Amino acid sequence: MNMVISRLIKKMGNKRAAPGAAAVRDIGGRVTLDHPVNGEKVTSPGYTLRVGTVGDAESVEISIDEGAWQPCRYSVGYWWYDWGGYAEGGHQAEVRACLKNGKVFSDGPVKFRVLLSAKGR
Repeated sequence: MNMVISRLIKKMGNKRAAPGAAAVRDIGGRVTLDHPVNGEKVTSPGYTLRVGTVGDAESVEISIDEGAWQPCRYSVGYWWYDWGGYAEGGHQAEVRACLKNGKVFSDGPVKFRVLLSAKGR
């Protein structure tokens, strides 16, 4: 069974990331900040960031603009972080995940822009 899982993880590692997605670092698992992607424009006053993981993640945290690490919540196969009260302009986010075996892996920074007054223009 472990061989089947290893092959699946290896095969997933050979897939290309979506256009604009950040590179994935592999240290026994995977974590990817799915949304926002590099260069994305956020035009709403509230945004939920989505993080995907491969492996037995025990916890996932996010850091926005090199701030303190904040816990993400797990639901429907992804990790989520509800973000609000942010300023217009350039921002960046990084994510890290801790596997149940203690290994930590990360992704980012992903750079994106918030454009509220121009409504995305």
